[in-house]
Amino acid sequence: MAAEYPGLLLLSRNEALRAYVELVLVETGIPIRYFDSAKEGLFWLLDHTPRAILLDEDLDVDPFAAAVRIRHVKRLKEVPLAVLISPSERLRATAEVVRVLPLEKPLSREKLFHFLRLSPQQGELG
Repeated sequence: MAAEYPGLLLLSRNEALRAYVELVLVETGIPIRYFDSAKEGLFWLLDHTPRAILLDEDLDVDPFAAAVRIRHVKRLKEVPLAVLISPSERLRATAEVVRVLPLEKPLSREKLFHFLRLSPQQGELG
């Protein structure tokens, strides 16, 4: 049985993106687990069910192909899944066909909070 993971799974080779997401999420107490390769992330998903999954278009494989594989796992069908893409009608259309949320670069705190269904107040320290 897969363990529930209360955080975000981020698959990206971009160290700056990973650092930014971690910096934004530290405010909320939501943990982040990230991998450089899709293979490592998919292997981790065998034993874990995260709160949400974010794939970067700059992955070592086609992020939409990885998303399709994730969507084929019954237990992961309801997990929010997004692909971070460059602004492009073609990429938005591909995301629609694959049924994942396209998040256009650059990623902002607001876009990340919206994807994770957090209110802006949840990130305020106080």
